[in-house]
Amino acid sequence: MFYELFIALRYLLKSKSHKGFVSFFTIISIICVTLGVFALIVVLSVMTGFERELKEKVIGMYAHVSVTGTGRHALNDWEIPAAAATSMPHVVSAAPYIQGPVLLGSFRSGRMLYVLGTDITLEKDVSELQRFLTNGTLDIEDDQIIMGDQFAKSMGIRLGDTVKLTTMATINSPGGPVPVQLDMTVAGLFHTGNYEYDANFGFVTLPAGQHLFQLKSSVHALKVKLDDVDNALQVKNQLQDRLGPAYYVTTWMDQNKHLFSAVQMEKRVMFIILLIISLVAALNIVSTLVMVVLEKTKDIGILRSLGATRLSIGTIFTLQGMMIALVGEIIGIILGIVVAINVDPIAKTVERWTGFNFFPSDVYYLDRIPTQVVPADVAIISLCAFSLCLIASVFPAWLAARTDPVQALRYE
Repeated sequence: MFYELFIALRYLLKSKSHKGFVSFFTIISIICVTLGVFALIVVLSVMTGFERELKEKVIGMYAHVSVTGTGRHALNDWEIPAAAATSMPHVVSAAPYIQGPVLLGSFRSGRMLYVLGTDITLEKDVSELQRFLTNGTLDIEDDQIIMGDQFAKSMGIRLGDTVKLTTMATINSPGGPVPVQLDMTVAGLFHTGNYEYDANFGFVTLPAGQHLFQLKSSVHALKVKLDDVDNALQVKNQLQDRLGPAYYVTTWMDQNKHLFSAVQMEKRVMFIILLIISLVAALNIVSTLVMVVLEKTKDIGILRSLGATRLSIGTIFTLQGMMIALVGEIIGIILGIVVAINVDPIAKTVERWTGFNFFPSDVYYLDRIPTQVVPADVAIISLCAFSLCLIASVFPAWLAARTDPVQALRYE
């Protein structure tokens, strides 16, 4: 194997004819492999990071498991499913909540806000709201509200401002039914990094929510926090069996099924599309090695006449393809990991130079480009690229191995 490797390296690095034309195409093949591996690592790292961040924001703000009444009925006895849930394995805590749209108006302007009424004491145990709070306090009174910083910014609202909430629920008055209204003081702002939440959500106390939607002592649903989100499906099935048909149990995966399915599908499609770059690199290797075989026909004839077997000749050209793949992959992996880790600073630098926004937060729901380099993904990318290049080396190696030494040396 030693002399095959020595000859393969020599053929790969040096070309006597056409002023190094073959060596030039060898460099092009290496560049193609590098670009394929580089692009796959960067894109899949961004897609994985996006999925991770999206999941973190969804799970951080919402319940791992939710319990609602069947149909559109509110929960009149939320303590019963709460007691059943908290007695189960993997369940950390449970809390009731109320949700619905309100019209928020200040002295500057008015806009729809999606309000969640929660038991603030229990909310600290079931969500990450405390972690996302940037200004003010989570310990609010019934006449106070916490809202997303992007919503506050768009409305020109500051901490301590008074706003008016109006709902579609009505109360009777001497003049007839009138919408429920409450004056609220802004007691806190939160920032999750998910633009959809930060620009559309607010939190009030449970009594305030019950008054806004005229629910008396009822609630819309119960949120349950688990010790591990991967246990959500197991807890859902067990809790549904325990509660019976009077209640409907869902998980965070059910509530965001289409979103995460779309992200997974996009990730797979991007992998297949970008793998085409590696396929182009493999075709480049075929053309490069075929030219090497044609250029080295006399050398092949001499080697065969000296006793080299067809297998040895084939091995020489297969090793060339493998070395092209390995060099391209090593460079591509290094560049891909470096760029993937720093893709957000790089994008922001380019944005400052060009003025073009690569990652608008109102479109992608995040305020930065997330990345996560997964070693398993890097290994799969490397294996796929190497396999394509190895397969591409088979034809030139077979072409060289079947060369007849008599025909190769006839005119020499």
